[in-house]
Amino acid sequence: MTGEELVRRVDEARARRDVVIAAVCGACESKCCEQMTMMGTQDLRRLVRQMRLDDAFERKVRDGLAEVANRLEADLRVVEQVAKLLEQSSDEEMADHLSELENHAEQWSDFVEWLRSDFSSDFDEMRRLLIFSGIRSNTLNTLAKFPAGLGALVNLSGTEASFEFRGRRIAPPPCLFYLEAIGCICAEAKPAKCANFFCAGVPNLLEELRNELGFDDFVLANFDVTSLDEILDTIALERELGREFIEPKIVLNADEDAIGLIADQIDEAGDTVRLSQIERPGLRSAAEVEQQLQSIPEHIALIEVFPSIDGNTLYELALALDRIRQRDEHPGYVIAAASLMPTPAAHPLWDDRMMAQPLGVLDLYVISD
Repeated sequence: MTGEELVRRVDEARARRDVVIAAVCGACESKCCEQMTMMGTQDLRRLVRQMRLDDAFERKVRDGLAEVANRLEADLRVVEQVAKLLEQSSDEEMADHLSELENHAEQWSDFVEWLRSDFSSDFDEMRRLLIFSGIRSNTLNTLAKFPAGLGALVNLSGTEASFEFRGRRIAPPPCLFYLEAIGCICAEAKPAKCANFFCAGVPNLLEELRNELGFDDFVLANFDVTSLDEILDTIALERELGREFIEPKIVLNADEDAIGLIADQIDEAGDTVRLSQIERPGLRSAAEVEQQLQSIPEHIALIEVFPSIDGNTLYELALALDRIRQRDEHPGYVIAAASLMPTPAAHPLWDDRMMAQPLGVLDLYVISD
C-alpha cells in the first residue's frame, strides 16, 4: 500500500476503530475513564506539545478542564461539609487531624481555581495536573482517621458529588481529563496507557477490535493522516521545548523529497543528522532497536529509510521505545518508509486480550498530499 490507497486505508481503519470503541467502552459499566487518571510525566509532555501546535486543541483542553473544575468543586463542597460536622463532634485529640484536613481542602480549592484560570501552557506550570490525585488521596486518608468520616462523605455526596464505596474503599474518581458529555478532552494527545487500549472488561475492547479489524487494520488505525508541514512543525517545536519532548517518529508515504525536508528541519533545529538507506524491509526485535537507540549520542538524529515496514516491527519498536522512555531517554530517531506491508502472522501481544497494545506510545504518521 502506498500513496492515496494508504491514506484511504488509514482513514477507513480509524473510522471502523472509532465505531467499535464507541460501542464497547462503557458497556461493561466500569469504564476505564471513570476509574482514575493515567496521565504521567511523558504523557503530559505530549499534551503540552499538542496544545502548543494547535490553538483550537488548546482551547478545547482549557474549556474541558474548566468543566472538570465544576465536578471537583462539587466534591470539595462535600469535603467541607464533612469537615464542619467533624469539627463540631470531635474532641481535642483530633485537632491536628482537623487542621490537616483543612489544609488539604485549601489545596483542593486552589487547584480548582487554577483550572479555571488562564494558566500558562508551559510544562512546569501544567505539572500541577499531575498532583491532584495526591491532594485527593491525602484528603481521603485524613478523613479515614475519623470514625465514620468516609461514611459521612459518601452519605452527603448525593447525586452531585462522586464519592461512593466500592467494597470497603472509596471508588477511584473519574479521570481528570474525562467528561461524560464529550469523553476524553485530550483526544489524540491522550495518555499512552489509554491509547494502548488496556482493557479487562466484558465485553472486551481488544477482542472486539480483533473481530472487526484484524491485526493489519488495527495497526493502520493507530496512524495519523497529516501533512508534511505538520510533521516538520512538530520536529521544530520538540527541540524548542527541550530534548525531553523529542519523540521518535514513524513516517509512511515518505518520498525522497519529504525525507530531505525532515532531515533539513532536524538540522536547522540543532541536531546533526545521520541518514541511513536500508534496502531490506524493516524487521527488527525490541532488543535490537533498544541497543541501537542507546548508542545514539545526544544532538545526533538518526533517520532510517526503509522501502517498507510491517506491524510486527512497529510493535517491537514500541516496546523498545517504552523502556527507553521509562529511563527518561529521548533519542532523535525517525523511520521513513513508502508503505506498510501486510503481516504474515500477527504479533503475539495482539492475541493477549489482557495485554495493552503498545502502539499508543508511538508517533505514527502517514503523509497526505
